[in-house]
Amino acid sequence: MVDYYDQMLLAIVTVMIAGVAASIHPMVGVTQGLAGGSLAALLFLYEILFRNPPTEPTTSTTAAVVVAGVGWVLTLFLFI
Repeated sequence: MVDYYDQMLLAIVTVMIAGVAASIHPMVGVTQGLAGGSLAALLFLYEILFRNPPTEPTTSTTAAVVVAGVGWVLTLFLFI
């Protein structure tokens, strides 16, 4: 039986594949497609790690902000 977290992991894989598939268009490069897929996957990752974790959620939001911020910075760096 597929549970919630399996669905979220499948969604991450799906958006990454969709990003690569978007690079089929001649105006979109492979790196741009992967960057877009990575940004979308980051939203699912944030959901399963911080908004609805399998353990007790933390009361500190600092870790969530740092992880999301680092993800955005790395994605922007790879995009440029």
